[in-house]
Amino acid sequence: MSTSLLKYGWVTAVLLVGALQLSQAWDGATVYFGLAAFAGFLALPLKRIVPAGLAALAVMVLALTGGFFLARGASPDRDPTWVLLDTVPRLLTAARPAPATPELLVPGLLLIIGVSTGMVLSVTKRGTALFVPALGAATLYVSAALLTTGRADRYGLVALTLVVVLALGWLIIDRRGPVLPPAVLATALAALTLLAFVLPINGFEPRKLVTPPVTGIDISNPLPQLAAWAAQGDTELFRMRGPEVPVRLVTLSRYSGASWEAASTYGPLGVVDAPDLPTGGKFQDASVDLRITGLQGEWLPGVGKPQAVSLSNAMVDPDTGSLVVAEGLKAGLSYTVRGVVETPADTDLVEAQVPAAATKYTALPRLPFTLAEYARQATQNARTPYEKAVALEQVVRLNRRPDAEAPVGSSYARLETFLFGAAGESGAGAGTAEQFASAYAVLARSVGLPTRVVVGFQPVPEQNGERIVRAADATAWPEVYFSGWGWVAFDPVSGNGSGPSAASKREVLNRLASTTAKPPPTTLASVPPLVQPTAVRDDQAAAPQAPKGFPFWAFTPVLVLVALFVARTSRRVRLRAAGPVGAWNEVLDSLQLAGLRPKPSRTVPDVAREWGEAGARLAVLVDQAAFAPRPVEHENSWRLARQVKKAVRRKASWWRRVVWAVDPRPLFRR
Repeated sequence: MSTSLLKYGWVTAVLLVGALQLSQAWDGATVYFGLAAFAGFLALPLKRIVPAGLAALAVMVLALTGGFFLARGASPDRDPTWVLLDTVPRLLTAARPAPATPELLVPGLLLIIGVSTGMVLSVTKRGTALFVPALGAATLYVSAALLTTGRADRYGLVALTLVVVLALGWLIIDRRGPVLPPAVLATALAALTLLAFVLPINGFEPRKLVTPPVTGIDISNPLPQLAAWAAQGDTELFRMRGPEVPVRLVTLSRYSGASWEAASTYGPLGVVDAPDLPTGGKFQDASVDLRITGLQGEWLPGVGKPQAVSLSNAMVDPDTGSLVVAEGLKAGLSYTVRGVVETPADTDLVEAQVPAAATKYTALPRLPFTLAEYARQATQNARTPYEKAVALEQVVRLNRRPDAEAPVGSSYARLETFLFGAAGESGAGAGTAEQFASAYAVLARSVGLPTRVVVGFQPVPEQNGERIVRAADATAWPEVYFSGWGWVAFDPVSGNGSGPSAASKREVLNRLASTTAKPPPTTLASVPPLVQPTAVRDDQAAAPQAPKGFPFWAFTPVLVLVALFVARTSRRVRLRAAGPVGAWNEVLDSLQLAGLRPKPSRTVPDVAREWGEAGARLAVLVDQAAFAPRPVEHENSWRLARQVKKAVRRKASWWRRVVWAVDPRPLFRR
């Protein structure tokens, strides 16, 4: 009874490690997968009534029935059978990690239940007690690696844990399976995992086997709506729980000269290609719960660069991180968004450069000379891209005021009126956040700074555990991309309040002001007395800082142990092919490992008699195989050899048993 409990406990440990690893492919599914790992134990009481095969079939039928009803609840307008068959393709075209919705959880839960049932039933048998759990662990681990492209176990630590747990079962629970030990599978799995990080190869991506649903959506630019939101004032748009961070609605990166344009092609989060510019080297995770109350349209509010959304129908533009729901927002819609917010330090930006190849974010079709010259004069004394960005923020802000009733628009003509218009002209020196952010972005692009415009909402204080976001909180702000540090927000007008600190900006402005002299005559509106014509250093492209590599040398001991284990396994395979003589050599290997190696002068029967009836019968078979004139029929010599080995191992000290599987001494025994 104690041996059975030990086996069930060992199987439970293997299952939990594998199930929790697989759960990384879903967002917030750890509890579901942990509970599913115990489903296989339902087959034990059934096995007392019916054969093991029927017990396993009954558990899987029950699981499939549950999946059937989950599928029907998820898509009531479709045939549940087809929805159930379509769960794997849906999972491969869903976000990464996949939302923990019923239809997307079905394939993972069914896999866990099937593996759990097979593993639990296997330990009730003698022949496959340790082989099936190793195979099940490998199945769960490989499935997790495929669904996450290896991100769930970046350094192979979970694979190493599985090897250790399986090895403990090998050492503590006597092997009763076939000649190839079950740990060979786990060992090979660990070796392949390590090689995947050492060798410069790309992992297999199963999502390439299916076509992700990429959707084209024609959505209007929300920038002109800022004036309407400002007029609505205290109208509640949505509520949120989480940190006090800016909420992003849409990011605009294409500028036509007449207006900003949103992306038109969206796909499931995690399925679409990587963004065209990588995330910065410093960032923090942010997770918020949102509930829509008055916001309308297709844009879905989020934070930072989205990593996971609890809505299965949410889609994303990978380059900007803008989220949309094609069906439109509805009052009462609740969801969770988890994203990363780039947080470079002020000192990181001082000497940061910008990528030269980011032409998408510097494109300005038919840019008027007035705007280009204005930006050049405003930044000609700046030494670095960061100083240019700070100088333009100050230039756009000075002598201009926010006005919710100002004319909307972000065309070149509207921006020229905003920047250079004569006093009394409609929209001259006055505008909404649309004009402030657009003017900054156009001027920044004209001096080579990759820039985009974000429409979103300012951070709001918490009230009774919730943050109520109203129409008056809507705003827009520009962002500049710095190599190695990502997108950094600037604030030409009351924007989102994030980005570099005021102290850092003031230090830059003081340096620029210290070299100010009288500007030369110009037909343009006077540039604020902030900068002076001097030599401008050419933009330089700086590659992102390379992340520190993982110390793979730390796996050297593991690789040595793996090599010894494989060599020992190969020796056992060769000995097995030699019949009874090979079985006796396996016994001699065990005696050597236990420190009980007999003297060379002793005969086989003399040594074998010390290990009971199994040893004596094995000695007879060995003599017959070695000296009989022709082969004779005999019982399984390797079964007898395993009985002798078991008795020998009991005599060995505990430390010899720990290194039993990797001790190299038998490799040198002749």
